[in-house]
Amino acid sequence: MCKLSKARHFLFAGILSILLIAGIAALTNSLDTQRFSWDFIYYISMAQNGFEANNLASPFAYRYLSPLIIYFFTHFFGIPFESGFRIMAYAGAFLQLFGVFWFTNWLTHSTKGSYIALLATAFSLFNVKFLLFDIYRPDHLAYFLVLLQTYFAFKRKFVPLFILTMIASQIREFNLIPLIAYLWAFAMEKDRSVFSVELIVSVIGLAVATILPRILIPVHESFQFADLNLNGILRVVIAPFVIARDVNFIYSLLAYFLPILMLVSLKQIITIVQSLGSQIKLFMTVYTVLVLIFSFLGGTDFYRFSTYLFLPQAVILGFASQTSPRIGLLTMLISVFIFNRIWMHFPMSDLGSYLDFYGASATRLNWNSVLRIAECLGFILMGYIARSHWPFKSSMLPRFS
Repeated sequence: MCKLSKARHFLFAGILSILLIAGIAALTNSLDTQRFSWDFIYYISMAQNGFEANNLASPFAYRYLSPLIIYFFTHFFGIPFESGFRIMAYAGAFLQLFGVFWFTNWLTHSTKGSYIALLATAFSLFNVKFLLFDIYRPDHLAYFLVLLQTYFAFKRKFVPLFILTMIASQIREFNLIPLIAYLWAFAMEKDRSVFSVELIVSVIGLAVATILPRILIPVHESFQFADLNLNGILRVVIAPFVIARDVNFIYSLLAYFLPILMLVSLKQIITIVQSLGSQIKLFMTVYTVLVLIFSFLGGTDFYRFSTYLFLPQAVILGFASQTSPRIGLLTMLISVFIFNRIWMHFPMSDLGSYLDFYGASATRLNWNSVLRIAECLGFILMGYIARSHWPFKSSMLPRFS
């Protein structure tokens, strides 16, 4: 692709991202902060009062960077805290969608696959729409930073990856994962002395990034699912044996991976992953496994945690789209749009209706859950039937050294 053509595609991807965000925002209601009392009260409190807030709680207080950016805007530029959160929500959504296009295009060299990855991410309920609904979450910038961290990892640039990890991990714990995956997949290929230095620096850095905030920030209560106290340890031990929790966790994964499950089979996914080469394949494997562990032990909102699987999904879509016909891609995107209820408002009448809108919340299993699971499986079955009519051309997949 010539430079001019590539520049046009990047410009169009930016415009498309803006249009998608504007369209989704027009179809999205706002969280009723007066009616409900969720995580947002702690982030709002930090945005208004910084670390002097009298209701600091873990783990929210350790994701302080986003609220403190709003605090800075509010106190130095006079921007109302709600406007600050909304600006960050729109900026984060744009960086995420444009970042998915940029990263997928860089790795797969497929313009078609990059657009599909962008659209699939936009139509994922909790990557964009939810963060325009609940603008007070800290995740807005985390997704783009994951992409940038992964880019530095793939380019074997340890210093910018390390610095970015130290910063980004104060936004979300998931931003610790790319550095760990890098050490596992790429650092060991280097000279032993270089690897030793990078490993020691990383261990010290990760310890500082995770432990120091927990020592210095005085929290008044804890809402962490996994913790070092007796109750926290018992929850971790018991969690895998809670069937309802397991069902919701598995459903959240199937629901999030709906785009690729409609386009390609498990065997074809493995073929795509194998084409990445040993080191990238190992990085993506470690990244995915750690996201699954963090998600399962992260608490109740499986549907929000699964969004950090956007990275492997974008990569697989980038390659799979090259072997899929347009009608198959269009069917997948329409199905994902429908399944994720992008055109609907989040129910605000009561907590139960809100939780049942998507499903996959902790141990909540009811008839609505059954219907959502059935709908998800129905779309996967439809994809299986559809793709049986077109060939999967593994020869089109590039081979990485």
